[in-house]
Amino acid sequence: MRTVDDSPLYSADFFADQDPWAYLNELRTESPVSLHRRADGYEFYALTTYEDVRDAYIDHVNLSSSYGTMIDGSFIPQEDTASGRMLIVADEPAHGRIKKPVKQSGFNRGMIESIGRTVSRNIATSLNGLSVGDHIDFTTHVAPELPKGVLEVLFGVGPADAAELLQATRTMIGYRDANYSGAAPLDSLVDAQQEILDFIDDLIGQRQRTGDDSDMIGFLASCVSRGEMTRDVALLNGLNVAVGGNETTPHTASLSIHTIDAHPDEWSKVTSGEADLDLATEEFLRWTSTNTYVQRLSLNEVSFGEATIPPRSFVTLWNMAANRDPDVFDRPDEFVIDRPHNRQIAFGAGVHRCIGAPVATLEIKMFLDALRSWDKEFAVLEPPRRLRSNFMLGFTELQVEVIPARKS
Repeated sequence: MRTVDDSPLYSADFFADQDPWAYLNELRTESPVSLHRRADGYEFYALTTYEDVRDAYIDHVNLSSSYGTMIDGSFIPQEDTASGRMLIVADEPAHGRIKKPVKQSGFNRGMIESIGRTVSRNIATSLNGLSVGDHIDFTTHVAPELPKGVLEVLFGVGPADAAELLQATRTMIGYRDANYSGAAPLDSLVDAQQEILDFIDDLIGQRQRTGDDSDMIGFLASCVSRGEMTRDVALLNGLNVAVGGNETTPHTASLSIHTIDAHPDEWSKVTSGEADLDLATEEFLRWTSTNTYVQRLSLNEVSFGEATIPPRSFVTLWNMAANRDPDVFDRPDEFVIDRPHNRQIAFGAGVHRCIGAPVATLEIKMFLDALRSWDKEFAVLEPPRRLRSNFMLGFTELQVEVIPARKS
């Protein structure tokens, strides 16, 4: 097993300025399980093969989610402050108890259909407002329309409130990037988190007063009123849904535009009808792998292949490396828009597979559908500015020009 001192996987700058794909490919080939240390004593194990990442996701006996899902979430193996109360940092049976009302209220068929209509409307409005020759930053002009539509439905808010909440969640995830946090990243993180919690708390209070339980927040508020859920659990899981849903899809959309610009022949298969839209959606999710990793803590000694990880060790599951594993994907480092049998693991696996995965997939599908029927397209004008984060791949700026659609 390789041991890496002062590992680049800790560095947000490495992910913004270097090639993390190449580094993770090297690890997967030469040392599928590796130990990464830092001078201050922090260390974690990295899993990079598809099989190991998948197996770790579904191992709820030896690996726990309760100790934080991000590198540096805690310096020592201690439970997250939201442990057992928020989906992403809850193990069974608490995870199942929390998941049921959130899924029942926010991710049922009716809500997903409503989200699809709202997101589709928002995207169409944004695209139809553009003219040939326009120069825009795609990350601020179009990409936010995807999660805004989700917030409007799940939280029962208008476009302005959805945009305000989106900005706060963007700061919370991207707090290590000066574009979002300025000179005091930790202060920005705390302020953004508190802003989101205050926003959700106000919504819960409103729903309790009116008795309106037609959206997810209203349903959780009714659970609080009936004594079926504590208010802090409702708040934390509103935060969970807001942050998880708001950051993944706009970055995926921006990365997808960059991919389309780099692979016009592949995209033409979609616009001509040669490639199935569902297959294309899955390939964009695999190729972009926006959520780079999640972290677990080993409760017992656990083995992956020939490597053994001791108890009380942080273990990171690298989604982006798993999604380029040549043992699972043919030509993994090529963008194949009609890739069959795509087993991408961008949203995780098992009970901790992202609860919003169906919604996120629908958002990207609606976005691609709007693009293929649009009479214009985007041409990338200059190299994008990449997000400084080791947890999320994305752009903070993507300058594009609106041009006439090329013939398929």
